[in-house]
Amino acid sequence: MVSPSQRRHAAESVVAAGVCSSRQACRYLGLARSTLGYLRKPPTERRVQTEAAIVELSRKHPRYGYRRVHALVLRRGLACAQRTVQRVRRREGLRVLGPARRPRCPARPGAKIKAEGVNDVWCVDLVFDATRHGVTLKFLTIVDEGSHYCIDIAVGRRMTARDVVRALDEAVRRHGKPRHLRCDNGGEFIAGVLQRWLKERGIVARFIEPGSPWQNGVNESFNGRFRDECLNRELLESALEAQVIARAFRDEYNDIRPHSSIDYRAPSAVRAELLQQAPGSGQSSPPVFAFPLHTVAQRRVFDPLSPRRTHCASGRSRQRPRPVLAAVLRR
Repeated sequence: MVSPSQRRHAAESVVAAGVCSSRQACRYLGLARSTLGYLRKPPTERRVQTEAAIVELSRKHPRYGYRRVHALVLRRGLACAQRTVQRVRRREGLRVLGPARRPRCPARPGAKIKAEGVNDVWCVDLVFDATRHGVTLKFLTIVDEGSHYCIDIAVGRRMTARDVVRALDEAVRRHGKPRHLRCDNGGEFIAGVLQRWLKERGIVARFIEPGSPWQNGVNESFNGRFRDECLNRELLESALEAQVIARAFRDEYNDIRPHSSIDYRAPSAVRAELLQQAPGSGQSSPPVFAFPLHTVAQRRVFDPLSPRRTHCASGRSRQRPRPVLAAVLRR
């Protein structure tokens, strides 16, 4: 028994059992008599509001740690310490039990270049998942290393080199072209179609060494968050639904989610600040050429009214109605 609350509880139990008097119990347990007779004050309205916000945000984002939840609480204008958030989450059983950490890989100097600003280095990679019917889905994630801003997430049952070019061409049209493109040695990225597109655009391809995913650390980190906070919580019905969910996660990641590497700020705010310092880095340019991409809308008809099964914070599955997206998709 270390804390005063534990010793106070033990003293109250001994006195209630009639073993000894309260004076003797305090002497044996090293507890002040004023502490034993202390009456707790009722919590203030601001404390109740703060703890309610902590519980609400923790249940809304079950994979966020206490530091990230603390940053969201501060955005609501409720000042509190990180220790308070940690205590409330432990009391409510809302702690995140993460996977075991892998051993650190040795550093390889010169293996990767460092992004110097917005649109300096884009990193791309593929994430695999499947629908509840067993249909394989591929997610192409595009992230700006300088601001940790998610440029886009493209979804399809297949992701060929032409599909990658189409997604990159649309991203360049909207956000401007990068100087470098970091990727692994997958067949989609080493294909001649993509290499010719990069050469015409004046973009330098930066391939990581085979078997060295840590050299593409920013995108690998994003893929881990994407799988942990989005894909593992959803049971997908079709590629179209996956595209809608992925775009919703992208918007939340860019505009709401606090990022620990940028002082718990949103990537969109950091990108806007960097663009003000270097306005020319975010200018858009017309596409050179575009390949037809097999849209997910043509591949599968998706019923937005059928129920789906998701997982709550406790890990158990529960049935909830699918959000009505028909009106949005008709636009």
